[in-house]
Amino acid sequence: MAITEARAILGELLQLWWLLALVAGIGAVRAADWLRRQRRLSRSGIAEIDAMTGAAFEQRLAILFRGLGYSVRHVGRRGDYGGDLVIEKDGVRTVVQAKRWTRNVNVKAVQEAHAAPAMYGCTRALVVTNRYFTTPARRLARANNVDLWDRDRLMSALLSVAK
Repeated sequence: MAITEARAILGELLQLWWLLALVAGIGAVRAADWLRRQRRLSRSGIAEIDAMTGAAFEQRLAILFRGLGYSVRHVGRRGDYGGDLVIEKDGVRTVVQAKRWTRNVNVKAVQEAHAAPAMYGCTRALVVTNRYFTTPARRLARANNVDLWDRDRLMSALLSVAK
């Protein structure tokens, strides 16, 4: 009797092969899409960065800094205390404020970055943008030891990793 019941259960399971195939297919499509997005982000240039959302820009910077030899931790979210990434290389921890904007970056970003190191246990602060910084922002950054990567510096870093 047990063999007959086992055959019946196996027969029912075999009738559901299509469900298993569907679940596997959906998983494969999602995995392929994720890989495609990761590859696309890693190859993107400045023109594509200009069209990204702020969150995608943070992900792209994480890929960039890993390519430059940094360990990267993503800390950005709403209410992030002025930091989006914490990067570390050669024992130096830096908090990164990412600004993917359509206009030049002002002093507010520098103020946020200056306040952020203590919140994340860092000794340095860096603001990275796809644009440029206003003169007051550059002046404030110099006075407060905040590093700035403008569009030109970002493109340089992207090209150095692409080689």
